[in-house]
Amino acid sequence: MTAIVVGVQLPEDNPQTVADDLSELVALLTTLGIPVLSRVVQKRLKLSPSCLIGTGKVEELRDLAKSTGARLIVVDRPLSPPQIRNLEEITCCQVTDRSGVILDIFARHARTNQAKTQVEIARLEYLLPRLSGAWTHLHRQRGGGVASRGMGEKQIEIDRRRARERIARLKTQLEAIGREKATQRKSRRHELKVAMVGYTNSGKTTVMNALTHAKFQAKNALFVTLDANVRVLDPATRPKILLSDTVGFIRNLPHSLIESFKSTLAEVIDADLLLHVVDLAHSNFQAQMDATRKVLAEIGADKMPIITVFNKIDQVEDKFLPRIMRGAHQRSIAISALNDQDILRLRDHVYSVFAENFICVDLEIPTCESEVIRTMYNSCMVLSSDYEVEGLARFQVRGQESAVARLKPYVVRKVHASMR
Repeated sequence: MTAIVVGVQLPEDNPQTVADDLSELVALLTTLGIPVLSRVVQKRLKLSPSCLIGTGKVEELRDLAKSTGARLIVVDRPLSPPQIRNLEEITCCQVTDRSGVILDIFARHARTNQAKTQVEIARLEYLLPRLSGAWTHLHRQRGGGVASRGMGEKQIEIDRRRARERIARLKTQLEAIGREKATQRKSRRHELKVAMVGYTNSGKTTVMNALTHAKFQAKNALFVTLDANVRVLDPATRPKILLSDTVGFIRNLPHSLIESFKSTLAEVIDADLLLHVVDLAHSNFQAQMDATRKVLAEIGADKMPIITVFNKIDQVEDKFLPRIMRGAHQRSIAISALNDQDILRLRDHVYSVFAENFICVDLEIPTCESEVIRTMYNSCMVLSSDYEVEGLARFQVRGQESAVARLKPYVVRKVHASMR
């Protein structure tokens, strides 16, 4: 199948933003393996309630599709069910919008039971108001009229009821999965947690692999990662830091997807620190940063501590841009995820942010308290140890306040509050 993409530029719209959005839509379709034959943009004072664009432009689309052989028209704005129906009738092509394309990509990339359940809920909620268009031909065969209840209308009601029942069952399943994930997060409540967020295809998974030596799938494609992957930042680091990679964000992300993926995005809300990965080589990286902030605000994570990671500096033409962006954003760092030295700098940068709030204490622990000593080694950095006194071990450690609080009965002296 081949496609034509359609954008609409209103008086308040920036032409470059409209062009960037269409390019992003082309990339989305490329991820689905659908070639785009043509791009069409119409300038309008307001959107048409019947077809979104003007009737003359719709007829041009029909002729363009016929001449190019395109069978799919994708509009870069939300379409109502009547608009889809009207466009399909005039153009004789299948018609969908940006949300429909994103949902198809999510459905293709869903691997785990949680991701599949989340995507199916979002797809059903997207399709539910659009079911009416599937049965209008049956209604027309029976004749119109307010009092008439044709077979098509009954079938719509049946389909909608089944869809709502399916959504209810899936949400129950998702709640059960969410409780299981919450239990897993609770078991990590004493660990330091870092969550990576950012625009889709900004390089989050590549950064994750480099920082943790993991081998998660990383492609130059959109929405490859749908599940939260959690790994230890560096096994040798104490206290231990956990790093999670999450689903990428995008402009105009369907609200149903945000709602469905809140259980996955709980990893973000539960984190102690966010790494906002930005593709600095992208022509419109600032808009991508704004889109990420918007989603973070929507899930209640906009006030969390954050490090902005300007990635792909090896692909940036303006060599002064990384320095400019670092100066404009507190706690930011510019890297290439493919550069080992940059990854080491990023790892140290993350640790230093946590170290700002570490405290240093002296401990005296009976040597028979092996579980306490194990907990201390797992949750704190041991600066010195002394086993000279029989039956008693002395340690100087540093770590986060909550970790040290679990060792409170054995604290004999607080050295200082910060280890910068």
